[in-house]
Amino acid sequence: SNNQIKVSVIVTCFNLEQYISRAIRSCLNQTMPEDEYEVIVVDDASSDSSRMAIQSFGSQLIKPIFLDENVGVAGASNIGIRAASGKYIIRVDGDDYINKNTLLVMSEILDWNEDIGFVYCDHIVVTEGQEERRMEINTLEKLLNHGAGMMFRKLYMESIGLYDPELRNAEDYDLVLRYMENFSGYHIRAPYYRYFKRPGSLSTKKSEREDIQQQIRDRNTGHQLRRLARHLHQRLWPRV
Repeated sequence: SNNQIKVSVIVTCFNLEQYISRAIRSCLNQTMPEDEYEVIVVDDASSDSSRMAIQSFGSQLIKPIFLDENVGVAGASNIGIRAASGKYIIRVDGDDYINKNTLLVMSEILDWNEDIGFVYCDHIVVTEGQEERRMEINTLEKLLNHGAGMMFRKLYMESIGLYDPELRNAEDYDLVLRYMENFSGYHIRAPYYRYFKRPGSLSTKKSEREDIQQQIRDRNTGHQLRRLARHLHQRLWPRV
């Protein structure tokens, strides 16, 4: 029954036929007991064969949602979150994947620490065919740039209004910035998230992203940013 679902994984997909099955498999292959989490896959009106790949998992293992029109990552994520039963939310991009202990470890930290509003971890950067290097998410900039693979409390997300569907890029930057104004994060110094860097992916379109980030920063005053930077600095480098 739904009442024991603790974690909802939201996988978003737009034309990722080569990668989406890997993402879903990684979410299903977890050490967390399978009745404690659900995998919601939101296909954002893909025009390739992503839909077939998603359907091949059936509707027992995953909750597939197929959109008729493309709404972007922010809109698709919000649709997934609204369909979620869990009290914790983690978003996985359809071309990324996660380590088998991700859901268990992250949810345990939230379970045992009321004061922690979200949990994030380091990433392994993956390029075509190989796992490359560890990327430590140890600066404010990196944290704001990598919103996938973070586990949030759903109530807290709802309280700040979820993702901004108007943003077609850098939606995670905006959400994490707003979330951190109110709730503190905890950095797991282990790379549970596999971040796939492919040529031409959204995060690679750097200049467009940087423009949007500047607009987001203008929207959120410099005062808040400085406070966040201080907060993060103290968290990342506690005084001994």
